[in-house]
Amino acid sequence: MKVWQVGVSDCESCYTICICATKEIALREMFKKRDELIAEWKKGEKYSRESIKKFCKKENKPVWIDPMYPGMIKALSSDDYKKWDNYPHDCPWIKETNVLED
Repeated sequence: MKVWQVGVSDCESCYTICICATKEIALREMFKKRDELIAEWKKGEKYSRESIKKFCKKENKPVWIDPMYPGMIKALSSDDYKKWDNYPHDCPWIKETNVLED
C-alpha cells in the first residue's frame, strides 16, 4: 500500500506533518504548509524592515534591506515543488512510501 508523507526540513531538522492516503491530499497539505510559511515570513519581513529602518535612523546610517526574507519567499513561490530550494531555511516536501500490510 502506498502512502505519502508530507513534511518540512531545514538545515538542522526534518519532521513529518502528516501521512496521506492519496497524492492529491498530500499535495494539498504541502501547499497549505508552504502558504503558512510564506505568510509567516511576510510578517517577519515587515517587522525586520521596520526594525532596521528604526535602527538606521537612530544611528544615522543609510537604510538597507535584509535580503533573507524576500529570498525565502521567492524560493517557495513557484508551484513546481520539485524545484524548491530554500536551504538552509524551511522547505516543505512530499515523499511516496510503501507500507507493508499484515
